[in-house]
Amino acid sequence: MQLFKKIPLISLFLAFSLSVKAQNQDLIVILKESVLNKMFTAIGEIKGTSIYSFMFIEGTYNWTVINPQIKLHQNKADFICDVKVAVGKFDYITKVKGIVEICYEAQSNLIMVEITEAEFPLNIMFLGQLRHLWDVDLAHYFETPFTFEGPLTMGTEMVFSMPDRTIKTIYCHPVNCGVKIAEKQVIVSAETEFVEHTKTIIQAK
Repeated sequence: MQLFKKIPLISLFLAFSLSVKAQNQDLIVILKESVLNKMFTAIGEIKGTSIYSFMFIEGTYNWTVINPQIKLHQNKADFICDVKVAVGKFDYITKVKGIVEICYEAQSNLIMVEITEAEFPLNIMFLGQLRHLWDVDLAHYFETPFTFEGPLTMGTEMVFSMPDRTIKTIYCHPVNCGVKIAEKQVIVSAETEFVEHTKTIIQAK
C-alpha cells in the first residue's frame, strides 16, 4: 500500500499559565483544540493511492482527506473529516469519525496526541451495483503522534538577599504531572516544589 508521506515528529513549546489552586494544580499547561487543528493546516494535503482486488478485477483507488479536525470533549477526543474516494470513474465522499488518544509521558515530558482509529468504507461499482470491499483505517497513515512539550522544563531559580547577610537560592520546579481532556482543550497540571540551595555569606565592605 502506497503511503502519502510519513508525518514527522513535531514538538512545540506551549504558553503556560500559573494558577494558585489545589495542591496538584499549582502549574497548568493548556493545549487548545485550535492548536491541534492548525497542525493539519501546516501538514497540507493528505492523500494516498492503494491497490484493491475483487474477484477477477484488480485496480487502484485514490483517497483524499478533506478538512481533518480533532474535536476535544470532556474526557474524550475525536478525529473527524471527509474522505473523497475515486475508484476508476466511480467516486464518492464519505464522513469519518475516529478515535484520538491523548496522554502525558513524564519520562520524555511530552503531551502525545495520537489518532488510533479513523475508518472509511472502500466501495466499488460492479455490474451497476455498489459493492463494499473493506474499511480503510487512516490511523495507519498517522503512525507518528503529534507531540507537545509539557511543563517539566519550566523550572525557575530565585536568589534572595537575607537580613542576616546571606544569600538564599530557591529553585522552583514542577512535579507530579497529570493530564485531563476538557471541552476544547487539554489540561496538563502539576504541583510545584521549592528546593533551597546552599547559602552564601555576603562579605562586608
